[in-house]
Amino acid sequence: MDKSLSVKSEGKGITISLGRGPYQNNGASPWYAYIGLGTTAQPLKFSFDTGSNFIWVTSSLCGSDTCHHYGGKEFVYDKSTSFSWISTKPIDVDFGPWGSMQVQTGKDIFTLTPDILGQMDNGLVSVSSDIYLAQSYEGSQFEELDWDGGIGIPSTTELSDSLSMYRSFRAMAPSNKTEPTSFHFFQSLLDQGVVSSKCPYVTFLTDIDNKSGQVEFGQLNQDYRENREYLFLPWDKYNAPYLWTSRITSLSIGDTQVIAPESITSTPYFFALDTGSSQFKGDLDVMTTLYNIATKTKEDLVIEIGETDSGNIGKLVVTSDMYDVLIEAGGNRGEVIAQFQPMENADYIALVGSVLMDYLYTVYEFRVVQREGENCIIPVGMWIFNKEKGPKVIVTTQNKPARIFN
Repeated sequence: MDKSLSVKSEGKGITISLGRGPYQNNGASPWYAYIGLGTTAQPLKFSFDTGSNFIWVTSSLCGSDTCHHYGGKEFVYDKSTSFSWISTKPIDVDFGPWGSMQVQTGKDIFTLTPDILGQMDNGLVSVSSDIYLAQSYEGSQFEELDWDGGIGIPSTTELSDSLSMYRSFRAMAPSNKTEPTSFHFFQSLLDQGVVSSKCPYVTFLTDIDNKSGQVEFGQLNQDYRENREYLFLPWDKYNAPYLWTSRITSLSIGDTQVIAPESITSTPYFFALDTGSSQFKGDLDVMTTLYNIATKTKEDLVIEIGETDSGNIGKLVVTSDMYDVLIEAGGNRGEVIAQFQPMENADYIALVGSVLMDYLYTVYEFRVVQREGENCIIPVGMWIFNKEKGPKVIVTTQNKPARIFN
């Protein structure tokens, strides 16, 4: 391997800078990282996406009449000396309400904090991975996409036998191909010793005002060590098992209870934190009700979820200042729009990204177990903390610091 792609193997983790594009009304996060792809590394904008289970990039397979996106760049695979094909047979990858993306499948090297970008705080880390090369996609939502590709950080790589469960989210469908694709980005960092099995965390922290942020693999922000304004949201399996989901106790806006505690005894509702998304999305009835009330009354959205170390139900309060967002580019530019989006086939789930996460420090926790001599990662749950200087989204408090800092 080229020395410029040396692997850091100290188990200390890695921090990657995030930038922010304009907020657009397409439901996708404006946050991305510059990642090098191929040899010599081509700098491209990637979302680290906890709402998908694959890795993809806009590529030079695209024609001039398709793959239009705000990020604006593409991976030129034939300029990479480390690129190899897995399959040139086009397949469709589901992007839910956005439609589908036609891709071919290859393999290449991702370089994190590449030197051409001047981000050398952690040195260089390389990850070899399968990747979907987009050859076509179209539609206004893709046109407003601030990034060039996405790197999935799923809770689990488990695939369901039911295709219907994948229609509303970003997911590769179950397949019986003779050459199955493999997208294990976080697993690769663990296997290479970049991330320690004692610190199996992925964290996100953003700053809207400075349009900067960071994602950390295998590290925790020690500023939150003594923070008592946090909640642990234990992972619980939803129909799309790769999503980071936890069960909701109740959800209301103003005086209207949209999800009642008594209703979840028969059918549980789930809450997901999706770093590839921006707005609240999900269950058709829930999101339609929230949008209709929010646009008229500007009432607080209250989510009861998790519990404190005293056994009380945890509570989040999302104000209209958070869910009403100025659209900075693309369609509806200049308008302030309540960010609630109903989705077909997204029953019993409320999913949200940057609209809420920009006001929190978020930690995704795995557990590492050994199976047949190999590391295996299992989702534990999500930790969310109020920022030190920010609105009190989490209004319940804890008696002790979070367990992950012990």
